[in-house]
Amino acid sequence: MHVELDEKVRSWLQSKGNQLSVKTIGVNACCAPPIQDFITHLGKPKDLHNYHEIKVDNLSIFVEKHLSSNEKMTLKLTGLGIFKTIKAKF
Repeated sequence: MHVELDEKVRSWLQSKGNQLSVKTIGVNACCAPPIQDFITHLGKPKDLHNYHEIKVDNLSIFVEKHLSSNEKMTLKLTGLGIFKTIKAKF
């Protein structure tokens, strides 16, 4: 898998410990079709056996195994100040 990220993402991750985890979350509602989105969080996942580690420079990006079959993932930095976070897009 190819990981695309810009310098803002790289420097922010480096300041936060060089590790990022990406996983899916599903939302099921009674009156609407199920929705699936991607969540990122800083650090290593607790269940490492369910993730593939991708090294980009000195960053470790842990991606759920079923997501790692995608060809490309793009990481973008969003938010302001203490509310900054990284969004993943496949």
